[in-house]
Amino acid sequence: MHASSGGRLANSGANQSTNLPLPVLRNYLPNAYISPNTFTTYNKSILAFLHNPKSGGTSIKRCITTLQKLKNESSPVVMATNTASIITEDLLNNVSTPSHYFMGESVIGVCDRVGGKPCAYFTMIREPYERTISHYYFCRGGGPSWPPCNNTLEEFTLSLCSVLFRQLTLIVLCNQSRQGHVLSWQCDNRPMTIDYLPFDHAQRRPALEFILQNLENIFAVVGILEEFETSLKLFEYTFGEPFYQKCRSEHSNSGNYVINGAKSHQRRSSTREIIRDKEKRKLMQNPDIRRCLYEDVQIYKKMKEIFKQQEIIYNKVVHL
Repeated sequence: MHASSGGRLANSGANQSTNLPLPVLRNYLPNAYISPNTFTTYNKSILAFLHNPKSGGTSIKRCITTLQKLKNESSPVVMATNTASIITEDLLNNVSTPSHYFMGESVIGVCDRVGGKPCAYFTMIREPYERTISHYYFCRGGGPSWPPCNNTLEEFTLSLCSVLFRQLTLIVLCNQSRQGHVLSWQCDNRPMTIDYLPFDHAQRRPALEFILQNLENIFAVVGILEEFETSLKLFEYTFGEPFYQKCRSEHSNSGNYVINGAKSHQRRSSTREIIRDKEKRKLMQNPDIRRCLYEDVQIYKKMKEIFKQQEIIYNKVVHL
């Protein structure tokens, strides 16, 4: 994956440079702290936030909406699994004008649809076992979720597996055709992901390695839930928008943990941590679940390294 100003679209299910089932990304800004760059470009870029569920992403989406209103920009475009194809098709056919903000779980690839304008992906991450546990109990407490959670935590985890890995392999397949004198794009209704491959590490491992090697190229900046305020400061410094100033009080986690039918609100951190640690140990002892979450664990480790590098460089710069 190489950054460029092009806005071409991948029309096949494989990255031709690697022969892997990965999106071909051409228009994005590399990590602002690790790559040589000028922050001027980032300050003028379209922002594309990848929402990894139960990783602080809802708070960031609320923050983006706050910033949009402050700047009097058009509303953020939400790219969910069921909207990514139609949004992509509209952008390709110039039916809609690119927003300054895109956000959602299916945002990967949108920067190649904005006519070559500077565009930056960013995200928030969370330790995968803890993210999965939070997702499960959020659902059990009545929160919206796919997949459903009318089963055990183990069954839920095995039905979900590596969410972030899946998001990073999303491809919206589109083809151009002529109707009379007019060329137009049509996109498949449902995006493709790595899940179209059999669950075989021999096939999935090369795709994972490719992603790990390119994370600091794909994301202009990454945040981490455990360091929420620091993440906001990094976003603010990178993009020149007041993420920290306006949104440091935004973060909340409204899910509920359920123990023997009784709800304990997540703000009771001691209870939450006891449950989480117990459930996490249980999940980690299951070899099928370790295999299931393997890709996201590796991506999290690499992204956490990137986060620490960003933090070190940021602290040096702001104290100059």
